[in-house]
Amino acid sequence: MPRGKKLRINDDMSWMDRVVLFLGEVGGTAVLMFLGCMGCVGAITSNGVISDEQMSWAFGFAVLIAIQIFGHISGAHISPVVTLAAFVLGNVSLMQLPIYFLGQLFGALTGFGLLMVVTPSNYIKNRTSTAKVPGVCSPAINPKISRFQAFLVEFIITAILSWVCCAIWDPRNSNKLDSLTIRFGFTIAVLAMTAGPYTGAHMNPARSLAPALFNGDWDDH
Repeated sequence: MPRGKKLRINDDMSWMDRVVLFLGEVGGTAVLMFLGCMGCVGAITSNGVISDEQMSWAFGFAVLIAIQIFGHISGAHISPVVTLAAFVLGNVSLMQLPIYFLGQLFGALTGFGLLMVVTPSNYIKNRTSTAKVPGVCSPAINPKISRFQAFLVEFIITAILSWVCCAIWDPRNSNKLDSLTIRFGFTIAVLAMTAGPYTGAHMNPARSLAPALFNGDWDDH
């Protein structure tokens, strides 16, 4: 992706380049949702439980795979927050923002939709319990903290993720990109391990929207 210091409004991309950009974000976000959320389907396991560590690593490695496959195509932002950070740094143009956002939205819906195809719906929506339990990957705030505290947690970890992206895009880091996918994967895993028990560590509007839409869980969205 091009680097710059000024906000960019227009670009010289062809319509085919824009289609490829869109498809790259669809594919990357779909991989994130399918593999990451599949690693959170605890109800389908023999004991019905998946550890927080496994869920964190599932998302970390899902991001790693998505970047490895689609990073050279669209940058594999797979999150509107990352795309906004790239826009502020001048790495993407204003004209590209809706392409990224739509690609991420369709990708999230596609990835989670595929997960629902291969998994019995009662295991995704957690309808095996009589209690109201949020579905797999749906936004869910720990009842021991307030909504304001949950907001702060999500704000802080999303800011940290954005800082990591900005540091990697810094031209002064251009000769340190050989382990890029690993660094991103571990970043997501660590943020998920630490903040997951608080809010689920979503850090990504597209990643939150698809499960909420499919599962009908809007209380903590």
